[in-house]
Amino acid sequence: MRFVAAWCLVGGLLVSGPLHAEGASSAIASIAVEGGSGTVRLTGHALGLSPGHVEARMTIKKSGASGQTSTTQGGAFDLSAGQDAVVATVGLSIAPGDRLEVDLVLTSSQQEVSRSTLNVGS
Repeated sequence: MRFVAAWCLVGGLLVSGPLHAEGASSAIASIAVEGGSGTVRLTGHALGLSPGHVEARMTIKKSGASGQTSTTQGGAFDLSAGQDAVVATVGLSIAPGDRLEVDLVLTSSQQEVSRSTLNVGS
């Protein structure tokens, strides 16, 4: 279902014309969450809306009774329209009361083209 909706969105955006600065690629950042018993798996995605080069950075900060941790992952991708790339995948243990902050930023030609954030906890 997620991919059907994404393809509809991509089609609609491609028909409506360019939404980005000259020379910059356009893409959508998204964060997928999968849960398990006491764990969570976070996967950052970049979905190309137009062909081009995209740089991605996913930053994760977790804090709670067990302490604090943070990590940043990412990379550079050459995407075509409709192509989905996995930016990063991180697995974490999580407990009630933990705070989780996830920030995924996509840039092209040194300009931010998309951002997705996830905040859980107080």
